[in-house]
Amino acid sequence: MTRIVVLSGPTASGKSALALALAREFPVEIVNADSLQVYRYFDIGTAKPTVAERAEVPHHLIDVADPDEPYDAGRYVREAERAIGEIRARGKIPMLVGGTGMYIRAFLRGLDPLPPDPRVREALSRRWEAEGGAALHAELERIDPETSAKVHPSDRLRVLRALEIAVIAGIPPSRARAAWSSPGARHGCLFLALWPDRETLHGRIDARTEEMFRRGLVEEVRGLLASGFDRSLKPMMALGYRHAAAHLLDGVPLPETIETVKRDTRRYAKRQVTWLSSEPNLVHFVPGDASRPPREVVRMYLS
Repeated sequence: MTRIVVLSGPTASGKSALALALAREFPVEIVNADSLQVYRYFDIGTAKPTVAERAEVPHHLIDVADPDEPYDAGRYVREAERAIGEIRARGKIPMLVGGTGMYIRAFLRGLDPLPPDPRVREALSRRWEAEGGAALHAELERIDPETSAKVHPSDRLRVLRALEIAVIAGIPPSRARAAWSSPGARHGCLFLALWPDRETLHGRIDARTEEMFRRGLVEEVRGLLASGFDRSLKPMMALGYRHAAAHLLDGVPLPETIETVKRDTRRYAKRQVTWLSSEPNLVHFVPGDASRPPREVVRMYLS
């Protein structure tokens, strides 16, 4: 039997700590499934595993792309497949760890088969330049509220792709994706998810946000901007990074910036929970609940 473990959960739920604990007990190697940790120089705002942690337990697909280098779900799947093949060749078990549902779903079920249409994309790009991102996001909201709720208005790549799908397929992107999603999985796996209660999760998000700013998130973003990485780059639009850039470039006060990051991170965690709720055969774990320790479930799966 070919085994793979997937460990997910909303941001700040404790995935990295649990992954390390499991890796110390079982013959696993960790494959990153966080869309920001693939980028070099994005350390503090991504809660990236430390150098010491990566030295102790092998981690894959961390620091594999520059901030201005294209990186999408298709590349992720190719590189994850390669890493997992190498892990298995060493007689170890791969464990995907992260909260980027698009990457996990693409790996487990495959990518959507709808190819891009350069003419449609070019027309939408011209509209973005002429009308602005807010106008196109509002159009997406009218067409498909479900998809628009998952995409930030400034996320040009995802807004344009969603509208492109709507034009090509003639139906809302959420319906198109549901239609082409495979009912089965390309990989059998044990899918674990950390599931803190809402109050606990919000407290962790607030504490993590404050810790990131204490550790120097603003200075990290200042360094990225000074190195020539534009604020419009995909990873610079991520949580924390776009907010710190607005503080530095637009004069948004730091206390307001920190509170906005907390708010937006809570909203993102809610979307992650919604995605996980739709996954079949998911094994939930409430952190701190000793009645059902994850290591016992993993041990049963691997035995």
